[in-house]
Amino acid sequence: MTNKLFKYDGLQERDAIAAYLEAVRDGFAHGTVTLRQGEQVLELLPKGLIAVTIEGKQKGEDRKLKLTFRWKERECELIDAPLLIAPGDAGDA
Repeated sequence: MTNKLFKYDGLQERDAIAAYLEAVRDGFAHGTVTLRQGEQVLELLPKGLIAVTIEGKQKGEDRKLKLTFRWKERECELIDAPLLIAPGDAGDA
């Protein structure tokens, strides 16, 4: 598996941020979030359980809002044998 990092730092108007958040929402709803700036592209495929962290911070005049989403992108391994669960023998305890 390849490691890739996409990072953007910049100043945007509030309306642009709202549009980015809508695009992230739509990407989660459709199962693909694509980040692109120039030649830099990172496609993320959110699925399964997703860990969510939300942090807000005030320090003097500075404000910070941090949203983090984490998940594992892995193929489901199919197991051919069925799962069997049986009670143990009462003498085994």
